Amino acid sequence: MSTIHEIINNNFISVAMIIGIAIMILENRKENPHGTDHIAVIMVLLSVIVVNTAMKDWYMESVYDPRHSYEGDSIKTLLYLRSAIEHILFPMIAYVLLLLVAPVKKKYIIFIPEAVLIVEEIINLCGTKIIFHYDNHLEYHDDLLFLLPYFVGMLYLLLLIRYSIEFIKKKQMSKGFTVIFIVFLTLFECYLEAAYIVVDLMDEIVALDIIIYYFYLVAIYQSEMKIQLRTKELELERSKRQLTISQIQPHFMYNSLTSIIYLCDKDTKKTKNALIDFSKFLRKNLEAMSRQSVVDIKEEIDHTKVYLSLEMLRFEDELDVVFDIKDDEFELPQLTIQPIVENAVKHGINRSESGCGTVWISTEETEDSHKIVIKDNGAGFELDSLKDLDDSHIGIANVRKRLADECGGELIIKSVPNEGTECTIIIPKELGNEDLGN
Repeated sequence: MSTIHEIINNNFISVAMIIGIAIMILENRKENPHGTDHIAVIMVLLSVIVVNTAMKDWYMESVYDPRHSYEGDSIKTLLYLRSAIEHILFPMIAYVLLLLVAPVKKKYIIFIPEAVLIVEEIINLCGTKIIFHYDNHLEYHDDLLFLLPYFVGMLYLLLLIRYSIEFIKKKQMSKGFTVIFIVFLTLFECYLEAAYIVVDLMDEIVALDIIIYYFYLVAIYQSEMKIQLRTKELELERSKRQLTISQIQPHFMYNSLTSIIYLCDKDTKKTKNALIDFSKFLRKNLEAMSRQSVVDIKEEIDHTKVYLSLEMLRFEDELDVVFDIKDDEFELPQLTIQPIVENAVKHGINRSESGCGTVWISTEETEDSHKIVIKDNGAGFELDSLKDLDDSHIGIANVRKRLADECGGELIIKSVPNEGTECTIIIPKELGNEDLGN
C-alpha cells in the first residue's frame, strides 16, 4: 500500500489525467469515435511510463544507499531496463499519435526509426553501452548515442507538423491547429526541461496532449453524427416528397381521363388535343419523381394551364379562368399550384349551387416575399373542417408541408360557405434564395 501511495503522491497529476482519459473512453464506448483504440493504446503506454518512473523515484527515495556499490546488483539491471523502457515508450507514443492523426499508408516504414531505437536499447541493455550507463552508485551518464531517443521522438513530432500543415492547406483548420498546438506544447516542455526550468513534466504534458486530441475526436464525431443525422433526415424528407407526389398523381390521372372519356363521343379533334395535353400532363408528373424539387413559376403556371384545359373540356362554358401574372421571376416547389387549382375546381366550382364559376390565379412580388393567390367563387367551406381533411383533400396537406419543408413558405386559406375560397401561397425571398432545392 505504501508503494501505491508513493506512486500516486509523486505522480498525482499524471495519474488523475490517465484516469480522466479512461473515464472518457468508457463514457464514449458505445459511440466509439474514430481513434479511440489509438487513445487507449497511448493511455496504456503512458500508464507504464508513470508506474516505471514512480517505482524508480520510490526506490531512490526510500531504499537507495549512495555509499553502497551496486556493481553486479540486480537493481542496477532493473534500472537499465527501466530507462530503456522509458526511452522506447515516449517515441512510441509519438508514433501511435502519428498513426492516429495522419493518414499514414506506409506504417512499417515510419516505424523504422522506432525499430532502430529498440535494437540500440537492447544492445545497450545487454552489451556495449552506447546510449547511457549507470555507475556503481547508480548515477546516470550519457553515452555516444544519448540523443537517439530524443531524435526519434523529434522525428515523429516533425512528421506531425508536416501533416498538420497539409490539413491546414486542405482547409481542415481545426485538426491542423490542434496538432500544431500539441506539438508546440510538447516541444515547449522539452525546452523547459533542457533549461532546467521544470523537471519531469513529460508524463503530464503527454497526458494533456491526449486529452486535448480526444476532445477534438469527440467533437468531430459529434459533428459527423449531426451531418449523418441531417443527411438521413433529408433522405427521409425526399422519400416523403416522392410519396407525396405519388399520392397526388392518381388524382391527376383520374380527373384527366374522366375529361377525355367525356369528350370521346363529342369531338374527335378535341379528343386528340386532349390526349396531347394529357400526355404532357402525365410526363410532367412522372418527371417530378426524379427532377429537382423546385421549378420556375412559369413552368408551374404552364402545367396548371394544361390541367385546366382538360377540366374545361368537361365544364365547357361553366368554368372561367383568369390569370393575372405580375411576378414570374422566382421558384417554388413543383406541383404546388395545380393541386390547389384542382381543389378549387373540384370542391369549389363543381359543388356550388350553380355548378359554374370562376378561378382567379395571380402572382405579385412584395418587399420580402413572392405571393400567389388562387381564388374561386364556388361553394366554400367552414375553415374548421380543414383539420378533418379526407383523402380527397390530400393535395392541400401535401402542398402545405412541401412549402414549409422546401422553402419556408406557407399556405393561408380563407373560405366562406357559398361565397368561395381564397388560397394564398407566400414564399419568403430570403429563405427561397438560400434553401430552395436543398
